[in-house]
Amino acid sequence: MKLYHQPRTRSSRVRWLLAELGVTCDVAPIDVFAGEGRKPDYQQAVHPHGFVPALEEDGQILIESSAICMYLADRYGEGRLAPKLGTAERGKYYEWMVYVPATVDPCLETIMFHTVFLPEGKRIPQLVERAKKSWTTKMEPRIEAALAKSPFILGETFSAADVLVGGALAWAQMAGVLGSGAAITRYLDAITKRPAFVAGHTT
Repeated sequence: MKLYHQPRTRSSRVRWLLAELGVTCDVAPIDVFAGEGRKPDYQQAVHPHGFVPALEEDGQILIESSAICMYLADRYGEGRLAPKLGTAERGKYYEWMVYVPATVDPCLETIMFHTVFLPEGKRIPQLVERAKKSWTTKMEPRIEAALAKSPFILGETFSAADVLVGGALAWAQMAGVLGSGAAITRYLDAITKRPAFVAGHTT
């Protein structure tokens, strides 16, 4: 197994989940910020869009962090990080595994790019304000409400969905938009102290 990885990107979620599962893999560093992802050989053989993560196993390349995490949670760890197929809990699991990359990530990326990564001349303050409003009025309250009911996003036990939700909340904290809700504060403090979280975010 090989993971194409760039620290401080979504591939850190995959490293975190691998650590939770106790699965080791080779890591191929790809500096997407320096343009390595745009090289034709990488785009043709690994990731057509030049991004990370990409997971190579058994002659297959899998892209998209959520798809990779769902695949790993089903294949390894005897299913302990994903609810059983065909259950209502599995439906909620899918919901969070799709909600984060489809709704939360684009919002937080907009904030980060237009406040940190882009040159000042290319930043659009209106986009930041719109994204911040969506985060503070819709997304963060929804996550806070879910976490107010239980220790983890799906209930009493940690799952792969917590890797995505916890990773997104860590991004929100980095972006300076994380509120002071009691449930999120408690959750993020506990999540970031997990040895696997630390292992997944050290390199």
